[in-house]
Amino acid sequence: MTAAPRLQPREATAPHLVNVLHSPKRVRVKFDGRTIADSRNVLVLRSNHFLPIYFFPASSVDRSLLKPSEHRQPHPVGGETTYWDLDTGSRASANAAWSFVAPTDENLSPLAGRIAFTWNAVDQWFEEDEEVFVHARDPYARIDVLQSSSHVQVWFDGDVIADSHRPVLLFETHLPTRFYLHPEDIRLERLTPSTTTTRCPYKGIASYWSGLLSDSSVRPDIAWSYRDPIAEMPKIKGLIAFYPQAVDRIHLDGEPVE
Repeated sequence: MTAAPRLQPREATAPHLVNVLHSPKRVRVKFDGRTIADSRNVLVLRSNHFLPIYFFPASSVDRSLLKPSEHRQPHPVGGETTYWDLDTGSRASANAAWSFVAPTDENLSPLAGRIAFTWNAVDQWFEEDEEVFVHARDPYARIDVLQSSSHVQVWFDGDVIADSHRPVLLFETHLPTRFYLHPEDIRLERLTPSTTTTRCPYKGIASYWSGLLSDSSVRPDIAWSYRDPIAEMPKIKGLIAFYPQAVDRIHLDGEPVE
C-alpha cells in the first residue's frame, strides 16, 4: 500500500475557497501499462483546504475498464458520489474512479458527468510528457525562491546548530515560509542521514536528516533537502531546511519564527 503523502498543514482559519478551473495541459493517467484517461479538456476542482482533483470528460476515459463499485463516500463540497473499480483483466484497483452524482453547489455543475481518479489507486500521472507525483498541481499555487541576507538561527537541544546570513527563503502558497541554509552554515555533526524520502509535485524528491541529541538518542527527520530538485527549483539544490516543530526554535533577524 502506498503511504499517504506527508503534507504541511494549511491555515485552518483561512476562508474556504472552492472553484473549478480549466487546465490547458494534456493530462494522462496510466495503470497496468495502459493509458486509461487522456485529455486536453480536464477540469480541476481546487480549494485552499484540500488538494486539487483532475476531472476528465467521460469520453476521454477507457470506460471498458471500469466496473461499478458499491463504495460510497460523500465529498465535503460535492455531495453524493459514485465509484468504479478499475480492472484490466491482469490487475485490479478498488474504487479507483469516481464521479459526483449531482453536485450540490451550482458552481460545481461543470463537473457533472466527469470522472476523477483516486491518486494512489493508479500507477502514473502525466502533465504533457512529464510525470507528476503525490497529487495534482494546483494552478493557484505559487513558489517564490528568493536569496536573502536575513539572519537565520536554528536552536536544537539547547545549542545553535545553524547560523546563516545567506539563507534562501521559499514562499509557497498556503504554507509557512521555509528557510533553506547552506550546509557550511550548519553544524552537520549534529545531523545524521535518515532513510526517509518524500516527493513534492512542485519540488521533487526530498531526503531527510535526523538530529543527534546530547544523550546520544536521535530525533527523527528534523531537516530535509532536495539534492536534485525539478528543473523549476534550482535555487534550493543541496540546501537544508528545518522543521520549526522539530527543533527548539528558529529565529529570523532575531525574532522567533512561529
